[in-house]
Amino acid sequence: MDCSTTAQCIEIKKAVSGALELSKITGSHAYERYTGPQIRKIFETQQETYEDTERISLVSSFMACLFLGAYACIDTTDGVGMNLMDIKQRAWSKAAVEATTPGLEEKLGKLAPAHAVTGSIASYFVERYKINKNCLVVQ
Repeated sequence: MDCSTTAQCIEIKKAVSGALELSKITGSHAYERYTGPQIRKIFETQQETYEDTERISLVSSFMACLFLGAYACIDTTDGVGMNLMDIKQRAWSKAAVEATTPGLEEKLGKLAPAHAVTGSIASYFVERYKINKNCLVVQ
């Protein structure tokens, strides 16, 4: 198991008043494999890389991004596994996000419901592969 972000997990838990409070907000305490602690580690160890990062996405939204030709939102079913989402509000938790890194919410973008229509297929696919321009991309 990846234990490379144990220190970041401890810091995040402290910043939100402990593991129990983090669990109440996000549904779980900080696990090393979760995205939040991993982002914090990048921020702490590679700050220039973090600052140069325009958007943080999950691999699960890659195909939607590709088909849209733009960034796709992170869906709530994936957002819940990041230690960053308020599970009751289905929105980014201000406390968890701020405990992770400054400016993170802007880099994450908005959350979307699972299976939401994110937009129409990018013109590239219409022109190159003759996909119907009315084709919708679903998360």
